[in-house]
Amino acid sequence: MGKGSVWIDTKEIDLLSLELKSFPKQTQTAIYHALKRSLDQTKTEIGRIVPKEYAIKQKEIKKSFIGGVNYPTKSNLKASLTSKGKLLSFAHFPFTPKTAIRKGKRAVVKVTIKKNSPKVPSKVGFTATTGAKGEDKVQFNVFRRIGVFKKSTRGRYAEKGYKREMIAPIRTLSIPQMITSEGMEKRIQDFALEKFEQRLEHETQRALEKIQSKVKGAN
Repeated sequence: MGKGSVWIDTKEIDLLSLELKSFPKQTQTAIYHALKRSLDQTKTEIGRIVPKEYAIKQKEIKKSFIGGVNYPTKSNLKASLTSKGKLLSFAHFPFTPKTAIRKGKRAVVKVTIKKNSPKVPSKVGFTATTGAKGEDKVQFNVFRRIGVFKKSTRGRYAEKGYKREMIAPIRTLSIPQMITSEGMEKRIQDFALEKFEQRLEHETQRALEKIQSKVKGAN
C-alpha cells in the first residue's frame, strides 16, 4: 500500500520557543493551534489542486486521508498528514469504450490520467462487465488477460470441460503517488510551510497580547 506524507519544517517552532521561553504554556498553545489549522488547510488544498492535474475526483482524494490525519495535542505537538491507497484501476478515470464491445469487434481502450495530457492507449486492455449489481456500483472496468486458465463451471462450456482464461483489472497510479509526484509534492510542501508560518505568526501575536494583558492587569 502506497503512502504520501506531508511534513513541516520545525525551525519556526524553535524560534518561537526561544521568543516565549519564559512562558512554556503559551508556547505550547500557540504551536498547537498553528499546527492544527495548517494541517486542515493543507488537506483542503491537496483536495483542490490534485484533481486539477489528474482526472480523479476530489472525494477520492479526501477519502485517501481517512485514518491518516494525526492532529497534535497541547501535550504532544507531533502532527502528520498521510494519504494511503493502492494502485487504482481504470474505473477511477475516464476511459473509452465505456462498455463492453460485442464479440467480433475490437476497440483500443484509452484512458485519461493527467488532464492536460493525451489519452493513454492500452495495448492489452479491454472493457468488460464487473458483474456488480446496483447503479451505485462500478458496472464496467478495463481488464487484461493474465494467462491463467480456470475450468468453466456454468453452461455448456462446463459440460464440455472447457477452460476460460482469467482476467484482472489493469491498475495505474495510486493517490499517494499523485500527491508525491514531481512538482506536486514541492507545491504541497511549500503551501504547508507557508500556512504554518502564517498561523504561527498569528498565534504568537495572540499569545504575546494575552501575556501583555495579564501583566497590565497585575499592575
